[in-house]
Amino acid sequence: MTAGVSLELEHLLHVPPLAQLLLSRQVSNHKTGIHQASSKGRGMEFAEVRPYLAGDDVRSIDWRITARTGKPHTKLFREERDRCVYVVLDLDPGMYFGSHGQLKARLATLLAAAASWQALEQGDKIGGVILVGEEPLRHAPAGRRRDLLLWLHQLHQAYQQGLARTPTQTGLLAGLKLLSQTVRPGSLIHVISDFYRTQDECWLWLRRLHKSHQVRCYQVLDQLELALQGKGTLAVDNGREQGFLTSFDSKFAQHYRQVALHRQHHIQRQLRECCQRAFQLDAARSLRKGRTP
Repeated sequence: MTAGVSLELEHLLHVPPLAQLLLSRQVSNHKTGIHQASSKGRGMEFAEVRPYLAGDDVRSIDWRITARTGKPHTKLFREERDRCVYVVLDLDPGMYFGSHGQLKARLATLLAAAASWQALEQGDKIGGVILVGEEPLRHAPAGRRRDLLLWLHQLHQAYQQGLARTPTQTGLLAGLKLLSQTVRPGSLIHVISDFYRTQDECWLWLRRLHKSHQVRCYQVLDQLELALQGKGTLAVDNGREQGFLTSFDSKFAQHYRQVALHRQHHIQRQLRECCQRAFQLDAARSLRKGRTP
């Protein structure tokens, strides 16, 4: 499975388009619906202050200047010409698992690169947070091609760091908190993880971001995590522990599947409340020909 473990920078430069990776992998979202508007709007930035005119929105009154001059003044805003797109990539040791095809972390990193290329093509600024090691790695939003290449290089280095099984203490919660401190209004946020280690507080932070931004979540799965396949005994490693799984014990196999279904139901229910769109991707699926950068 070497081909499904190794990841070269060249792979991130020629990753298939995001739409091709997703195809029709959207999870039903009863709250937002498939046909919801694709954006909550790009952010508004301050332009200038001028004297208040009849018909102006009173909520835009600049009370400081009004108090200083004794005459009402209002703030004017203009729509930002470019949107900020953020990628939150979870490279927890548990993501470095794959029963066949490729590691979940590998597909997740390719997905992050595909989302980044799409942002560049649409004229948006791309930034993000990578969860690997002891502290989240942050990349400030930028819209130039060379900035994207630096970001892809950072994605590649982070994947290699996680592949080396470096001790980690960071998690999705830390990444969302860090992102919340700097994210600009009306941004598009891609959150890529298996969501298996998501704490209750983490779901709350996702809900907060969803109120002001367009949040899309991508759950990367391995079929062995959902049900035991075939007949036999398997040695497994989840990044933290090693053990064995056997399908010869029918009661164990049934319990394994029930636990997995319960966990998956909980994750899907939370995602429906925390994001505009949610997607599921099987790490075993093959990728077609990529783009030409």
